[in-house]
Amino acid sequence: MKLGFACSWDPVPEPTWSYTPWNLREALRSRAEVVDLGVTHSSLVRLGLKAAHARRVNGQWVSMWRHSRAARFYEESVLRKACSSLAPDAVLQIQDLAVLSRPYFLVQDLSYDVLLELLAREGSLTHFPSLSADSVQWSADRQRRVYASAAGVFAMSRWFADHLVSVTGLPASRVHVVNPGISALSGAVSDDVFARRVSSRRKLLMVGKDFHTKGGDQVVKALSVLRRDVDPAITLTVVGPSAWPLPGEVPDGVSFLGRLPVSELADLYDAHDLFVLPSRFEGFGIAFVEALSRGLPCVGRDAFAMPEIISAGRTGELVRSEEPEDLAKVIASVLADDSIYQHTWDAREETARHYSWGRAADDVVRIAGQG
Repeated sequence: MKLGFACSWDPVPEPTWSYTPWNLREALRSRAEVVDLGVTHSSLVRLGLKAAHARRVNGQWVSMWRHSRAARFYEESVLRKACSSLAPDAVLQIQDLAVLSRPYFLVQDLSYDVLLELLAREGSLTHFPSLSADSVQWSADRQRRVYASAAGVFAMSRWFADHLVSVTGLPASRVHVVNPGISALSGAVSDDVFARRVSSRRKLLMVGKDFHTKGGDQVVKALSVLRRDVDPAITLTVVGPSAWPLPGEVPDGVSFLGRLPVSELADLYDAHDLFVLPSRFEGFGIAFVEALSRGLPCVGRDAFAMPEIISAGRTGELVRSEEPEDLAKVIASVLADDSIYQHTWDAREETARHYSWGRAADDVVRIAGQG
């Protein structure tokens, strides 16, 4: 099978969408004939789209230009021209780029229908602050047209697959769960890591660029409760934001490391005792998988795909409210649960095997070949 691969690449292509397209394409190349269909944006096009869709939000300029009509029309034109020239048997699109005349499949973790639900429930989209309700509705309508002609959609989670069927209305036969692979980590975890966690569990870790979206403010408040009521030696390491994201100085007990290269993440997971990320909005949550593959239990939120990644009571726990006190109780319960630590440690290699790009590529080739 000659498989066309289409992605709207960043200027440096490798980190696009947290390395997902780059790693999936590399894995596919050993399993099928893969031809690249783009899409890239020249510096001039990118600059023009960014400027045209820049908005002032909370004192900062932001641009959701990738969601704009102009960007969509440009990408559709480039992709259709490439398809006509290279004539693949089928096309794998990263996200919903275009309706095509030949069979195509989409890889997605979220939809605009999810955003419409959040908008109706919360009244705004803090995760996409410059998107208007009208632009989300236009994008949702367009996306449904792309879905309608697709041979299939590869949903990264069971949660999203179910949403595509029950809310968007796609036939279940055209929706397939294909979990992603781990992009950032490799190598075995030393037994010394587990031995240390048996003797002492006080070091919490949070990794996420979008601090508020990932529930960082709730985590910091929960830390204060834990240090006051449980153990003053409990600490929190925060990685991801380029600058400290809350008013005032970094609180006692918090180590703020800012941005770190992905090559340092394995050692970071291994040096901590619990991964805490009660995300308010989460497409999939690959950071949880990374942590679990290192034998590190996780605390997430009972929402989106997190309940299917974190097995409550076995590899971590889920918080169900916005209250820092509730999160503190959940964290304290996991830190005290020997069985969670043992089970997470014992399952780490199985987790790493499943969440591999080789397995994901096998799934894509098998399903696309049947379609």
